[in-house]
Amino acid sequence: MVRHIKRIHNGKDRHTGRKLPKRSEAKKIVKTRSVGSGRGFVPIMRAKRPTQQRCDCTPEQQEAVNRNLYAELRNIVPLGTWNVITGVWERKHVVIPGKFARKHSKHMHHFRPYASERSRR
Repeated sequence: MVRHIKRIHNGKDRHTGRKLPKRSEAKKIVKTRSVGSGRGFVPIMRAKRPTQQRCDCTPEQQEAVNRNLYAELRNIVPLGTWNVITGVWERKHVVIPGKFARKHSKHMHHFRPYASERSRR
């Protein structure tokens, strides 16, 4: 049985002993991925981060929004827990859940200070 030995190895032709020219660099192409049925290709782009939205409320509207958001937050997170040993309510810092913060991200810049001030009372 005859073993197959490649004619070209390490850039040299085994039969003639000549060195072969090096390959040119591969072309720099944008990576693509097929979309849908495979007929079209879409270049892979980095997703842009969404821009931060801010509300344009007047001070009176801000106060009303803050009150509504604080009432909604209190339904989600109670302000304190009942201590059975001492028989009193223990207040805790208001922790704003991530889902609530994402839902109302537009108003978080003026609601966070309001919530922290209200929880200290």
